[in-house]
Amino acid sequence: MKKFIYKVLVYLLPVLLFFALPYIILEVSGELKDLSNVRVGQGRLLGLAYSDQSKDYKLNEILARKPEVLALGTSRVLQIRSFFFKKPDTFFNGGRVISRVGDLPCLIEEWDKSNYRPRVIILGLDQYFFNRNWDNLKERCEYNVKMSGLNMLSKSSLDVYSDLMDGKIQVKNIAQYEGRHGLTAMMTNSGYRTDDGSYYYGKIIRDFRKGTKISFEDMEKRIERGKSRFEWGDEVNEDAIRILKSFVDYCADHKIELTMFLPPYPASIYNRMVDSGKYGYILKLDSAFSANSLRVHNFSSLDSLGSKDDEAIDGLHGSEVAYLRLIQELGKREPWLDKYIDQEQFKLLNAPANALELREEKY
Repeated sequence: MKKFIYKVLVYLLPVLLFFALPYIILEVSGELKDLSNVRVGQGRLLGLAYSDQSKDYKLNEILARKPEVLALGTSRVLQIRSFFFKKPDTFFNGGRVISRVGDLPCLIEEWDKSNYRPRVIILGLDQYFFNRNWDNLKERCEYNVKMSGLNMLSKSSLDVYSDLMDGKIQVKNIAQYEGRHGLTAMMTNSGYRTDDGSYYYGKIIRDFRKGTKISFEDMEKRIERGKSRFEWGDEVNEDAIRILKSFVDYCADHKIELTMFLPPYPASIYNRMVDSGKYGYILKLDSAFSANSLRVHNFSSLDSLGSKDDEAIDGLHGSEVAYLRLIQELGKREPWLDKYIDQEQFKLLNAPANALELREEKY
């Protein structure tokens, strides 16, 4: 029996040693936490490298905080900041709690379970939500997906070793980042601001301050290939319109004030899509919304906000400077929204810190 146990231990030892270092790194950095039921706390930067728990993290925070003013959408609304509003503590950015229009009915179910109703919703609707070639609406929406630490360890260990070899992870520095949760936050200074749910692009901003030019090359390649949210399509998906209309009706029935918009691409990216002739559905969105009595503000190009392309984080995301312009424009078009907005913040547009930041921040 002792020989058997000894052989088992000898066999298991290399396996245990292999997983030991990744486990320590993932545990200390917070990567193994299940954010569907664990809150990170405010005043931190949250950026996970080996799992995407954005939906459940944001849902958990929304239901815990119960914000009166809620930004909803994908990563393209994440530059809406709490200080844009008169009462910052009543705002939360729920960007990435949905990833497609088909998530809205499931989100409503989660709200109903917790008896939560925001007073105001600012809803960003990515153009490709309405392209059947990107989303045929057959994928099942799901929240409260439990994250298994053991499963994550087994899947991520090889990646951890690879990132160690490439220098993407500096072990000696991990314990120093008290205000950061997750390896992306620790190593690239990027992640969600846990105070208001917005996103800080630390590495991109740092490089931009040093003079690095923002490149749209990746998005240009996607347009050429018709891939990764840039799938070609000619017609508007009417099923997606019906889902959106149902959500609008829900908000009206529950006295939730709602404003909706199409988020901006850099003008050069938007024009490239239009000029290609392969994105006919985008040009038909206004008519489709109007035909269904849906009021959606079309900011598909940054120049519609008076912004230039240097106010873009990349070829898909506008900066917080562009999004303050967007909020300013929404306030002009929606008088009821104007009473929630802090007009004083618009002075920052006269002399922002740079094209990506209204004021410089350090994390």
